[in-house]
Amino acid sequence: MPQKTPKIRYSLKDRGRQYTGKVRNFNIRALFDFVNSDACQETVESRGMIGYYGHWPRVRFGMDPTEGGLDNGKPVPVEPAFVTTHLKMFDDGMVEHVAEFFDTASGKLAEKLFFDSKTGGFSSAIDASINKFYGFDYVIEPNFLNNSFRGVTLDDAMGGSLGELTYDDVYAAECEEYARNMMALLDSIKGEREASSETIERLQQDNEQLMSFLASHNVDAAAVLDSSRGSSHILVDRSAKEQLLDDVNSFGNETLPQAGQREEVVIDDKAYQRIHTRMNR
Repeated sequence: MPQKTPKIRYSLKDRGRQYTGKVRNFNIRALFDFVNSDACQETVESRGMIGYYGHWPRVRFGMDPTEGGLDNGKPVPVEPAFVTTHLKMFDDGMVEHVAEFFDTASGKLAEKLFFDSKTGGFSSAIDASINKFYGFDYVIEPNFLNNSFRGVTLDDAMGGSLGELTYDDVYAAECEEYARNMMALLDSIKGEREASSETIERLQQDNEQLMSFLASHNVDAAAVLDSSRGSSHILVDRSAKEQLLDDVNSFGNETLPQAGQREEVVIDDKAYQRIHTRMNR
């Protein structure tokens, strides 16, 4: 079942960073007009604003690599991580959006980092030269904490200063980013396993205490514990059963005091002694 994020709001005028990241000077009015235009909203409503894990698919195949691109003449698909299902911008520079993660490897990774590890965030893909908003990608260090390349803004904290990169450089950087974040995911899984191990150990201790209790009271564990080979049943001696029914009847025949009366209740001493003896064996 795909998960959706809550509505995420951040301001294009406030990155939330003082010492790291890249200062942006967007044309707020132009982006406001574009994001709220009929064309952009139709893309969102038709689930066409796809996001990726990291900006690398856009670096390799352009700002809108919906179905991938060509690598040495061969088609290379790209794996989507999520889709933007809600997008709105206000004239003061506030952006509001919602993402729905896909059931893909990159989508599951981004979803795990977002919900479980509280690591990373969304990063906008904007072509500042034409003030066009292409959507978001999921990165480890988003430039805008509350949510580039020659006029094209791939808005992560690295600043988009890619320089003259070869295909091997891009591929190596992409692999490194995946490896780094897989380690973050594995750390999260390790924590979950340690918690599970503690629970198992505690249950084993409880089980040992139960077995010890049964042994000290001369009770056969096989008679009370369910087995994967079939259910064992406790056999009750007929005389013990009849004795218990006699005790119940004895108590049932006692006369209880009526409201407003102060009358001493006399309990059958023999029935009481029988039950007291059995409970203290």
